[in-house]
Amino acid sequence: MHGFEFLDELVLLSLAAVAVILLFQRFKIPPIVGLITAGLIIGPSGLALVAQDDIISVISEIGVILLLFTIGLEFSIDDLKRLRTIVLVGGPLQVLLSTLLLGASAYAVAHWVTPQGISVEGAALIGMAMALSSTAICTKVLKDRRELALPHGRAVMGILIFQDIAVVPLMIITTLLAPGGTLTNTDIAIQLGTMIGVTVFLIVGLRYALPRIIPYVTRTATPEVLILGGLALCFGTAYVTSLAGVSMALGAFIAGLAIGGSEEGHTIGRVLQPMRDAFTSVFFLSIGLLVNISWQWLPMNIITALGILVANAVVVTLVLIPLRVNPRTAVMAAVILAQVGEFSFVLATAGASLGVISDFDLQNLIVSIIITMVVTPLLITFAPWFAERATPVVEQVLPGQSWFDPSSTVVMEDQAPTVTIIGGGVLGANVAQVLKRTTIPYRMLELNPQNVARLRRDGCNVVQGDLSSEEDLERAGIESATVIIVAVSDHTVMAHGVATVRKLRPDAMVMARVRYARDAEEMSRRGADVVITEEYESSIQMFAAVLEHLGVDHQVILEQEDRMRQHRYGALARITPKEFESPSDAS
Repeated sequence: MHGFEFLDELVLLSLAAVAVILLFQRFKIPPIVGLITAGLIIGPSGLALVAQDDIISVISEIGVILLLFTIGLEFSIDDLKRLRTIVLVGGPLQVLLSTLLLGASAYAVAHWVTPQGISVEGAALIGMAMALSSTAICTKVLKDRRELALPHGRAVMGILIFQDIAVVPLMIITTLLAPGGTLTNTDIAIQLGTMIGVTVFLIVGLRYALPRIIPYVTRTATPEVLILGGLALCFGTAYVTSLAGVSMALGAFIAGLAIGGSEEGHTIGRVLQPMRDAFTSVFFLSIGLLVNISWQWLPMNIITALGILVANAVVVTLVLIPLRVNPRTAVMAAVILAQVGEFSFVLATAGASLGVISDFDLQNLIVSIIITMVVTPLLITFAPWFAERATPVVEQVLPGQSWFDPSSTVVMEDQAPTVTIIGGGVLGANVAQVLKRTTIPYRMLELNPQNVARLRRDGCNVVQGDLSSEEDLERAGIESATVIIVAVSDHTVMAHGVATVRKLRPDAMVMARVRYARDAEEMSRRGADVVITEEYESSIQMFAAVLEHLGVDHQVILEQEDRMRQHRYGALARITPKEFESPSDAS
């Protein structure tokens, strides 16, 4: 048998990645940073054991395609419609303003640092390249943190979708910037028309064809059929879009979007997840292999990367706030989108090959891009902390804050909820108020029309309906909710309702509130993941108040509370498993 020359490189990459990730886990550093660092260590800038070659580049691109396909599976056409303002208005404004700001800055700094500087065309190319964020990194980290369905996650996705669409026009502009460019107006019109036509055809065609075809694949119990069918759909669509010059990743996203939110989509996404994770890991490893650091210019590269992060964050914030996005959400989205992405490599490399920028400029550009990528997972981790402190400043500096009534921000009635609350009593209303203040999308289902009217006057997002009706549950948004809270007074109705909710959403976290301990076990059997018992909780609060009054140490009181909850609730006393992580914890 003949060996493959690239296998030794993959083995080295894998071993280095495992070692670095295990080390970084001790310091709670995100795995993506470990993967990029591993590439840096064994790449040209480190031990020079592995170089970025065609095989690794192809594997990396497969990873990005699979990632965007599975992200599309978590969305739906209706979700995309809700993002249309951000995609169609926010996206173009962000790309245009970032290009102008970063291009002008690059022109000024280049003439200040070097005598020859750069041309206006070169500055324009750098501005365009720096305006594009990393779809792979943003979506991967947000997905791992379960934040794609949160307001800032959806704002990020809206901007990223337009950026992927904009790659083709930006490539055409790059060709026009080249000395002696030969593209005519007819050529440009043909390329843009082809891109628009193929995209519309795929969205419309797949939207109506796939829901009729996919069930034949997912009905089988053979895993090979599911895997091969999912791969055929993903890469087939990517191939068709590539023929039109459109991003393959965007094509895969459209394919996932066509069946997104359906049970078939969840099934295909589940079987493809291990393969997706393996290939996307190679993508992040390959980022480190791209770097060939010039230590003389490294300080300038770091300063450049910092300037890019700040400029992009400012632009995204300025773009999102006029679109009635909550200021805190806008700041978080801005921090997440501040980095530069993988398509920037494509633009920069094409510009260098056409003579728009020099090879020296290209290498420094790549180093700065990768620095922004490396710090992105850490930026996303600290985004909530930063947003809490930056939001008051943003609200004071930017005019027109009267627009931002908390009840009319990104948490709108037509937005797919992350949390569904069934029951508009005291518990439901209190949870709704907290979710509204933290800008987490929610929807409430309440049967009593008087309660519905009262809740709406209080600014709650509530629909009138019955827990026993599947249609009403769907109107309450349980198809998109990751957490479903059931808190109604009638025990019999609630028991049947929990079973119905579990049947409709087997993958969601279902929480139930009961009054008496004797009812808790039945709710668990019906499908509730967490059952909160008022009888237990009131007794816990009572003895905690007694112990506090008697001067018992606060830590001892907490230990006694934990012990009682553990005794009464068992494994559900403290909900910490990753699969039950709430959106508010993730953000």
